[in-house]
Amino acid sequence: MKKKKEEYNYFNEFVNNSKYIVESAEILKETVANYSQEMLEENITKVHKLENEADQALHKMRNYLIKDFLPPIDREDIVLIGHRLDDIEDFIDEILINLNILNISNVREDAIEFTELLIECANSVKDALENFENFKRADVVKEKSIAINVLEEKADRLFEKAMKKLYKEETNPVEIIKWTTIYSCMENTTDACERIADSLEDVVMKNS
Repeated sequence: MKKKKEEYNYFNEFVNNSKYIVESAEILKETVANYSQEMLEENITKVHKLENEADQALHKMRNYLIKDFLPPIDREDIVLIGHRLDDIEDFIDEILINLNILNISNVREDAIEFTELLIECANSVKDALENFENFKRADVVKEKSIAINVLEEKADRLFEKAMKKLYKEETNPVEIIKWTTIYSCMENTTDACERIADSLEDVVMKNS
C-alpha cells in the first residue's frame, strides 16, 4: 500500500523557526553576561549555524509554497511572516557580529538588561506562533501579541535610558559610537518582534 504523503504544516514550521530565535537569544544573553572574546567567537559560530538552519527551513517553505495549490492562509502572509522571523534572527546575529568587529572589551550593564528583554520577546513570539494555527483562539494570539507590544515599549524605554547614560557618562567618542550601534541593533531586534506580532494579528482578523 502506498504511503500517504505527509502534509506540510506551515504553522509548525513557523514555530520551529521561532525556536531558532529563542536559542539564539539565549546564546546572546550568555555571551553578554559572561563576556570574553573566546566565548564571543565561539557563540558567533553557534548563532551562524542556527541562522543557516533557519534560512534553509524558510527556503524549503518558499519552495513548497510555490507548488501548493491551496495554502491555509494567503501566500503573501506566509512569505511575510517567514521574512519577519528571518529579520529577528538576522538582528541577533548582527548584535554578536558588532560586539566582535567593534572590538568590545567590556559590556555595559544596560546591554545585559537588553539581552534579558530580548529573550522575553523571543519566547513571546514563539508563544504567539504556537497558538496561531487555530484561528478560533484569536483571543490568545491577540493576548500574546499585546504582550510583545508591551515588551517592545519596555525596550524603547530601556534604549532611551541606556543612550542617556552613555552620553552622560562616556567621554570617549569612539565608545559612544560603538555602543550607539549596538544599542540600536538591540532595539531593532525588539522592533522586529513587534512587527511579527502585528502581522499575526492582521492574519487572524482576515481569517476569523
